[in-house]
Amino acid sequence: MKETRINFKRILNMFEIDNLKNIQENARVTSEMTEKTIEKIINTLAAKKGISETIAVALIAGLVQNGGTNKGAGNSAKFALGDLTLSAQELGNYIKREQSNGTIRQLARAIADDIAEVSLALGIEGDLANQMRYDHPDITKEEAIWCSNFQTTNTNCPILVREWLVKNYRSRFNR
Repeated sequence: MKETRINFKRILNMFEIDNLKNIQENARVTSEMTEKTIEKIINTLAAKKGISETIAVALIAGLVQNGGTNKGAGNSAKFALGDLTLSAQELGNYIKREQSNGTIRQLARAIADDIAEVSLALGIEGDLANQMRYDHPDITKEEAIWCSNFQTTNTNCPILVREWLVKNYRSRFNR
């Protein structure tokens, strides 16, 4: 059998390659969760706790708004809603059952607008709100609700908050 070789120079558009040079140096690939995976996670949480999907999302919102997306959160990060509680470790386990490489932060980014909406209704500020107040003491309650690390890339996040989140991230991680 004859081996066919492809000459990539024929199919590559060098103008497109040149345009790639304009992408930020710190651009990186992050994995995402599909809507189906997200639904399964929420439905599993709801079934295990005997609650509605709405209450399950409220528990997730409260947890991630209180630092549940941080790497070291583990079992120490918990959120209670009445007599219901959800720990970062428990949510992480539900996520791993559906997507082996999934993380709480990926889930939070995927449902970031829903989290903001629930948090606004429940008055749950983001875990970085107090830090942002050092630089912007006049932030509104709504802006404080968006002050969570997983909102950094959300185009619906208020621009003042998003810019501050990026600046805060870069100052902490030198990126």
